Amino acid sequence: MHNPALVALGLDWRYLACDVHPERLGEAIAGAQAMKFIGLNLTVPHKLLAVDLVDELDVSAKTWGAVNTVRFEARDLSGAWQPLAKLNPEEVEEMRSVGFNTDADAITRSLREDLGLELSGASVLLLGAGGAGRTAALKLAAEGVGSLWLQNRTASKAEEVAAEIRKRFPR
Repeated sequence: MHNPALVALGLDWRYLACDVHPERLGEAIAGAQAMKFIGLNLTVPHKLLAVDLVDELDVSAKTWGAVNTVRFEARDLSGAWQPLAKLNPEEVEEMRSVGFNTDADAITRSLREDLGLELSGASVLLLGAGGAGRTAALKLAAEGVGSLWLQNRTASKAEEVAAEIRKRFPR
């Protein structure tokens, strides 16, 4: 799906899937940066771990406490940080990794635009409480849903997310 989309956009980029053990995530991020990848997408169990492994966090990653996208940046000739994709990688010396979270806005945008749902006061059943599910639950609570039911394969994970919601968004 990703590679055909890149071709359709006329981009000479490749999207690669790599299996990375959680204990080696820091090495994987450093290796991708050294090879001048323009970025990474992360999934469970790496989203929470990456918060402590990237050089910078944008406001979305700070707010939700999870990273699903890492963008590599480098200084341009003026000294400003720019996405590596906008620069000639061969001329880059100083780089950094920046973590983002796109899950939170994706869930609320989809519910509003695709389903026409008004979130404030809504009753929501969320299936899944790991990775994107955790962030979705936090974002829905922040949006003021009236009731939020969490269903997860392991009840303890749903209970953990529910406890985080109660702590961050007391009623």
